[in-house]
Amino acid sequence: MLPMKTFWGFGVVLLLAGANTSGATAADWTVVNLHSRAFSSSIALAVDGATQGGVSLGAGWDRATLWRGTAGSAAVIQAENSFLYGIAGSDKVGIHAEHATLWQGQANTLIDLHPAGALASGAYSLAADTQGGQVVFSGPFGHRAALWYGSTDSFVDLTPPNSDGGVAAVDSEAQAGGFTPQGGAVHAALWHGTADSVVDLHPAGAYASAAQAISNGMQGGYVQFEQNGPRHAALWSATAESFFDLTPAGGPTIGGAVYGMDGNIQVGGAGFTDGTGGATVWFGTPESAFNLGTLLSSDYTSSIAYAVDIDEFGTIRVVGSAYYNRTLYPHNEAMMWVLVPEPSSLAALVAGLAGLAGVRPRRRR
Repeated sequence: MLPMKTFWGFGVVLLLAGANTSGATAADWTVVNLHSRAFSSSIALAVDGATQGGVSLGAGWDRATLWRGTAGSAAVIQAENSFLYGIAGSDKVGIHAEHATLWQGQANTLIDLHPAGALASGAYSLAADTQGGQVVFSGPFGHRAALWYGSTDSFVDLTPPNSDGGVAAVDSEAQAGGFTPQGGAVHAALWHGTADSVVDLHPAGAYASAAQAISNGMQGGYVQFEQNGPRHAALWSATAESFFDLTPAGGPTIGGAVYGMDGNIQVGGAGFTDGTGGATVWFGTPESAFNLGTLLSSDYTSSIAYAVDIDEFGTIRVVGSAYYNRTLYPHNEAMMWVLVPEPSSLAALVAGLAGLAGVRPRRRR
């Protein structure tokens, strides 16, 4: 089973993909199916320019996999029991044999980040010379928010006292994730390299929250106001008071979560008021929500987006997966949605994002 980032009480929910193809950007997107028939299923979890990463699954095994824009380019970089969660340039992070792992360079040289004495660990994001994730030790409050600088000995515990925690995303300036205080629900959190630097992003009156993405001074994730209520896709600008609801009442969506972001683009999953739902992209506002799942055929009954990249030309690549349900063996298939800028109403937006691509801290999941 794919070990998604569920340590703080938030899991990945595959939302229904409807047949409605409304939306001004629908005709501009291209869907690329990355799934290779050599594997029983696959999920794309990371993207950096022309390179995508994730996991391919078979009978009893999971393998960290890279793609270069096509299903035929699928290349396994690690044997069984491995998962790839983040890409930055030629470096990648993930899990191998329940150990947080850094694969360096084109040769994918393996560096084991697992601290001595830990039961398990995982690396979920990287930027520059930093890696973020979680380390699990025995005993109370054993789930620790983790930061590394390229080696086992560099492990930094970011977890606040009397809490469990984890890091879901990093950029060159900060780390985003969550912590669960004793007797409470998960709180979205932001760090700047030390445990003492923690900023509680949890909005007043909320039941639970988690930060799952970071880019350009902003954080993305979800907020849940009632224990059994819907999750609201959320943005922050480094303070609890800055919480911005991407799924407010009266908007086009009725619930969702952000899993990845780059510049002013956020991706994840959401339900829509027309009864559809699926992999979703936002351009910083509730009204900009677009259901990427509507671009898939009716053979796919659910979808989710995990990561997004804007390259230096303004091309947007979103990666995730879709559930193929028209077979005796339903399965997930790695997907990529690509938007190449055209002279249109998006031109000014894309031009601004292309400018950001040259100056923003780079971060990949």
